Amino acid sequence: MAQLNFNLRFTCKGYFFDREGVRRLLGTRTAAALSKAGALVRTIARRSMRYVTSLRHQQRQVAAGERKRLTGEPAPSPPGQPPHAVRPHPWIREFLYYAYDPAAGSVVIGPVRLSSRINVPALHEFGGTVMVRNKRRRMRKVGSGGEVRIGGRPCRTSRFAYDRYGRAVMVTYARLRTSAQVARANELDEALYGPAAYMATYPPRPFMGPALAAAAPSLPRFWAASVRAA
Repeated sequence: MAQLNFNLRFTCKGYFFDREGVRRLLGTRTAAALSKAGALVRTIARRSMRYVTSLRHQQRQVAAGERKRLTGEPAPSPPGQPPHAVRPHPWIREFLYYAYDPAAGSVVIGPVRLSSRINVPALHEFGGTVMVRNKRRRMRKVGSGGEVRIGGRPCRTSRFAYDRYGRAVMVTYARLRTSAQVARANELDEALYGPAAYMATYPPRPFMGPALAAAAPSLPRFWAASVRAA
């Protein structure tokens, strides 16, 4: 009656249970039963993922006067527990859909796969290892601006930056005019933010399997109610 899917696309919206075509195909009562089953599993899965705020968003909030202090980069949830929903973009919790699957004849529930290269929700659910690009790293080149000094006496091109450990450090920037300056800037950038790519290991943090298991005792009654109503 209900199945998990970790490869949902946004196109599945065409098979939402409030769509007229789905209601005509299934009938109002069957569509309602499947919709209730999907909604229950989704609700349990969403509630299992606790909201946390990323360090970079905390820094923006402090700068905007919306937060008084930093609490640091939130630690990942313990292995075996559901992943966190990280603000400001808790995609794994927000883009969790359920829809009718004509091929299976049932409701499918799962997170939308946002990347064609890495299926992050599936990695959380089942675990795995993948190469990840460091979004904070910048590869400097001749003619661009870049780091020339970390620490030391500040000047008009100096400003505070938060390194990979969440520490505020004074960084001085300048226009890079030689290959030697570019090499130095890339070294400093790596010192600040870490390597350009790294191997990330995801221990299993299942959230959909436990949600389906928790909802399973309630699912038959949705179908029974639709049969009695018919």
